[in-house]
Amino acid sequence: MKLSSVKRESLRMQFGGCCAFCGSELPVRGWHAEFIGEDFVVGGVVAACTDCRISKGNATPEAFRALLAGQVERAKRHSANFRTALRFGLVCSVKTPVRFWFERYTAEQMQVAHHS
Repeated sequence: MKLSSVKRESLRMQFGGCCAFCGSELPVRGWHAEFIGEDFVVGGVVAACTDCRISKGNATPEAFRALLAGQVERAKRHSANFRTALRFGLVCSVKTPVRFWFERYTAEQMQVAHHS
């Protein structure tokens, strides 16, 4: 997706300079403009870190959410290192719905606006 430098920076700052999926801080360069559709965000395009872009592939946001939700169970089945870390309390398995940063950021911004 070809964007001018001004539009690219505006897109990067759309969710506070963070990846729309995981919320990690985006560098000035080295991130991706990702079309996810108007059902999710105004304009349908978000900034995504390289790790999320690679993990997501061509999946829709809902398919990506389902993929992420199954990561812990896959790790338990296929990774002796993960199972060992669980047994020793180095990591913990938490059942929680996957909420993307673009969903949390919008809600947090709305709360801040109401308290101002």
